[in-house]
Amino acid sequence: MILDKLTHLLESTVQPANIQRAVQFLAEEDFSSYELGKHIIDEEMFFFLSEYETNSVEDCFWESHQTYLDLHYILEGSEKVGYEQINRLTVKETYNEEKDAIFFTGEVHSTVSLNKGDVLVCFPQDGHMTGINTGNTVTKVRKVILKVKK
Repeated sequence: MILDKLTHLLESTVQPANIQRAVQFLAEEDFSSYELGKHIIDEEMFFFLSEYETNSVEDCFWESHQTYLDLHYILEGSEKVGYEQINRLTVKETYNEEKDAIFFTGEVHSTVSLNKGDVLVCFPQDGHMTGINTGNTVTKVRKVILKVKK
């Protein structure tokens, strides 16, 4: 898992080429012109433009992905994201190839806060639970979830 500001990730040269390409795309694209939903870039990358309100931990879920890496890029708002190595979680639904997702159950022991301009990169071993309230406050989040073939 990598968490940083988009501006910092642009300056780094230690990421693999696919992540560098994804970060460059996030920096150069004007997402205000897109409708909410799925957008295909090419056979290696696509993204979802998403808006939602955060929820309590009890109303959120654990997931991980095997074919694509997730880059969560916050355009507006803030949220907490739970994270855990998947070997410490219990499989709730086995791998769904169509959704490229495995769903899990487990307690949230660690969270990170994502704010405008932050990018969170989730690898296949990273269980993540997005959309958690920051404190007791429900927040509207607008973000890009960029999927990059690993």
